[in-house]
Amino acid sequence: MPDTPTVLLAINDLIFESKVRTTAAANGIGIVTVRSVPGMAKPLESGSIRLVIVDLNTVTDAVDAIRNALERAPDARIVAYVSHVDADLARSARDAGAHAVLPRSRFVTELPAILLESTL
Repeated sequence: MPDTPTVLLAINDLIFESKVRTTAAANGIGIVTVRSVPGMAKPLESGSIRLVIVDLNTVTDAVDAIRNALERAPDARIVAYVSHVDADLARSARDAGAHAVLPRSRFVTELPAILLESTL
């Protein structure tokens, strides 16, 4: 795993966090986890973050997390995922500038490719 994380994961679901971390580690990708928008500042300002993943359903102010990531790390790719029943939240994330907003099931399926594409 790289010394410097290249993926920032904003999440409050410990079980799903473990899945993302395991997938990242299996692909040699460093990841840092935050639980809130304020927690994003230091990792984003490090200059090493190339991918930001936001769990729209568990992070308070998740749409603000997207805006914050775009402002602090404009070159990073922002991928958000959400329950398929939260169409309004998905639309808000797209409007905030997320590069991709996926239903959680599709995110799970595409996670290895998302990690690899965004960190090459």
